[in-house]
Amino acid sequence: MRDIRPPERRERRRTVTEPPAGVDREALADGAAYVAWDPHSADTLPPAAPTDRTPQELLRDALTEGLLGGPWERDFPRYAWYRVGDVVREFRLAGQDPGRYTGYTLHPSEWPEGLT
Repeated sequence: MRDIRPPERRERRRTVTEPPAGVDREALADGAAYVAWDPHSADTLPPAAPTDRTPQELLRDALTEGLLGGPWERDFPRYAWYRVGDVVREFRLAGQDPGRYTGYTLHPSEWPEGLT
């Protein structure tokens, strides 16, 4: 009997992209908010972010100064990354509300293509 299950969808590797022309990164950051993420996995990396700044501040820096990755959804990039030394924080759109991001630390093997 033929297997009729749809093929598994594998998410493409995250890559750094330029924002669309005319995007005001300050306005983008003003419209974004950080929401806490509750890790469900035992192998989740600990939050190795600078302790002198809040996640909201890191998200703002990621959107204004950091690297962005598409696709864009409701005027926001799906991904934003901020690097401090050897630590990369990834912020990803979460939930139904536009501009809501959750964030976590990436293992170096998970860093997006194009990260310098």
